Amino acid sequence: MLDNVVFGSYYPIDSKVHTMNPISKIICTLLFVFMIFLSNDIKIVSLVFILSILLCEMAHIPKRIYGKTIKSLKVIILFVILIYYFTGLGIDNILMTIMRLIGIVLYTTVITLTTPPTEITYGLQKVFSPLNLIGLPVNKISLSISLALRFIPTIIDQGNKILKSQASRGVDYSNSNIIGKFTALKSMLIPMFILTIRRADTLAESMQIRMYNINAKRTNYRLNKWGIFDTFLFMLHFIVFGLMITRMVI
Repeated sequence: MLDNVVFGSYYPIDSKVHTMNPISKIICTLLFVFMIFLSNDIKIVSLVFILSILLCEMAHIPKRIYGKTIKSLKVIILFVILIYYFTGLGIDNILMTIMRLIGIVLYTTVITLTTPPTEITYGLQKVFSPLNLIGLPVNKISLSISLALRFIPTIIDQGNKILKSQASRGVDYSNSNIIGKFTALKSMLIPMFILTIRRADTLAESMQIRMYNINAKRTNYRLNKWGIFDTFLFMLHFIVFGLMITRMVI
């Protein structure tokens, strides 16, 4: 039931996207999100969507993982189609909304699959470091995002174990009615929530034992250098961003 969720997992493999500087990944992600949500031109949205497909190809991650990600969106996509159908909006709006949804999910999935959580924290801290000047705790926000991403696979694993244990006790998720599904879901969420809280408490205690200080100056395990591929991907995003601004002005 939860096998389609791959967001937050790191997939170690040899590719150019894996070796990118996390700072360039964060910058490209911000540009991508800005372009795909603010553009109302179907040509620009299609171009940005192709950009996400191109990134998926360069990451060399198996296609079945992307298939699982898209499969998990089928209910949302069907809901969007029904809303646009009953509101009488054009086919262009439906296509743009679907491309936005799939594009942003695929792009962020590639970023999390090709970047360890610690590197995501490093990239967020460097990119948003100017916000420290206005008193925003960038280090705490970056650490919170990193821990949240790291906990996603753990929560999914716990949920799958609970589902299997309940299925062995006779709980039928596939053939039960709506009320039965809600009852089974409630019986799964409560123990999963309790187990997640316990894991969080254990992590907090281990960080305290190791005297972790969020405000201390920290070094990075990896030597992150800005390479040629970082420049290439950044310029590719910047060119598409320039095209979007030009289309909006004209």
